[in-house]
Amino acid sequence: FHYNERPPRVEFKPPKREKKPGVMEVPLGPYHHALHEPEVFELHVKGEEIVRAVYRGFHTHRGMEKLAEERMTVNQIPFLAERICGICGYTHNCAYTQAVEDAAKIEVPERALYIRTILLELERLHSHLLWFGVAFHLLGFDSGFMHTWRIREAFMNLAELLTGNRKTYGMNLIGGVRRDVDEEKKKKVLEILEKTKKETKEILDNSYGMRELVRRMEGIGVLPKKEGREIGVVGPVARASGIDTDVRRDHPYAAYGDLDFKVPVYKDGDALARFLVRYEETFESFWLIEQALDQLPPGDIINKDYELPKYAIGIGVTEAPRGEDIHFVITEGNNKIYRWRPRAATYNNLPAVPIMLVGERLADAPIIIASIDPCFSCTDHVVIVDGEKVCSLDEYLGRL
Repeated sequence: FHYNERPPRVEFKPPKREKKPGVMEVPLGPYHHALHEPEVFELHVKGEEIVRAVYRGFHTHRGMEKLAEERMTVNQIPFLAERICGICGYTHNCAYTQAVEDAAKIEVPERALYIRTILLELERLHSHLLWFGVAFHLLGFDSGFMHTWRIREAFMNLAELLTGNRKTYGMNLIGGVRRDVDEEKKKKVLEILEKTKKETKEILDNSYGMRELVRRMEGIGVLPKKEGREIGVVGPVARASGIDTDVRRDHPYAAYGDLDFKVPVYKDGDALARFLVRYEETFESFWLIEQALDQLPPGDIINKDYELPKYAIGIGVTEAPRGEDIHFVITEGNNKIYRWRPRAATYNNLPAVPIMLVGERLADAPIIIASIDPCFSCTDHVVIVDGEKVCSLDEYLGRL
């Protein structure tokens, strides 16, 4: 059907399943101490073994696309795009701006592309350190949790130094970025990176050296390469299952085409392999930021000389900390967007979770689910329900 037509509504009723003797249904979520967002996994267990797993999601649909299409201009939408996720919002911001720049054939200054790359990798560092902390907490290693989150604070402070904000940087505009990186900031960033790199390596190496911690992740939540390809998993989940894919290398954007980096790939497909992929990626991010700062070219940071065509199609793709983010836009002209469709990495990775869970112990379910680093905020995209009145745009943005 045409993108402007509404397809006929089809009512779907899931088939009723007879419970097998000795099988008990254990609900994990929507509110559970092991899960930090509202999601539901129906786990069917026999004894301690999970024999079937069903994901019930989309509890936090937020209607962001329609808000953007109806009530926001092209340069207001980056503000909203960055709030799709509270952890990797900047990569959504970049994917959206790249989609519009692709549709309007806007040439972004090279210096702006390098600044975007620095912030993207800084975001990857804070996201991976956050994940390590959550994983350690679920495994009962709370000292590791506290140390990784302590180190993560340095990356949040660096983001504040460069953008004025610890999170939701607000840096991107169509055609470039808002703020430049001067020599003083560059020197400060490199100093802090050198210190935090040593601290990060020390805590992660010590953690990997703890045999009891490794055993909790080794051989559990296995996703074979064949099933991973069929489902279409992305990011660290794919690379841990032997699928060699990374948007930064395969379809370079920002300044990645000019930088040297390695894409870690493991074949085991278990929770430990996903841990190790993120471990290596963390140090590649340090290296990428150092290269980008060293090679930062002179020039402008934004190109304002463009016109938004009518009904032009654009696609922006980024490699978020969790995998491939895709944003699709159709421009309307008159500084507006006709259609905006984001798709986050977790949307691709979630169908793999039931495969990872079946055959495992119930006690391992939280760390298996966490091993894909799920973001349900990204996947569902926020609706603010006010039964009293219709909110104005300014009121809505003030509540975010």
